Amino acid sequence: MASDTAAIRRCASTVCGAAGLDLVDVQRKGAGPQTIVRVVVDRKGGVDLGTCQRLSKDLSRQLDAQDPVSGRYSLEVTSPGTDRPLRTQRDFDRIEGRLVQLRRQAGDDIAELRGTVREARDDAVVLDVDGSTVAVPYVEVDSARQALPW
Repeated sequence: MASDTAAIRRCASTVCGAAGLDLVDVQRKGAGPQTIVRVVVDRKGGVDLGTCQRLSKDLSRQLDAQDPVSGRYSLEVTSPGTDRPLRTQRDFDRIEGRLVQLRRQAGDDIAELRGTVREARDDAVVLDVDGSTVAVPYVEVDSARQALPW
C-alpha cells in the first residue's frame, strides 16, 4: 500500500505540475472496491471546482495508464480547505491577502494573533494586525490556520 501511495504521488505530482497546481497531499484509504484515493491540491489564489474536475479527469487518465492501484477505487480531487494547518512559506504564500489566526511562541511568551497575510518571506510571514505590520519568524509559529472573517 505504501508503494501504491508513492506511485500515485509521483503521477499526481507530474499532472499537478503541468496544470500549475501544488500537490499538497495524497491519501489512499480503504481496501478492495471501497478504496479511495484522495489528492489534495492548491495554488496561490486557491482552486475552484472546475479546476478540481479538470485535474480529476487528467489524473484519472494517467492513473489508468500507469495502474498503480490494483482493482477498483474512487478518485477524489479536492482543495485543502480553511481548517488545515499552515506551516511553511509556501502555505502562507498561497493564502496571501487572507485572514489567519496564528499562535506565536517566542521563548516562554505566547501570543495569539489574528491578521491578514501580507507577505510570505523566506524567514517570516508578515501580517497586518489591526493596521500594524507584524513579522513572525516561521520558527516562532506554534500553530496557524486560515480564519473566517466573522
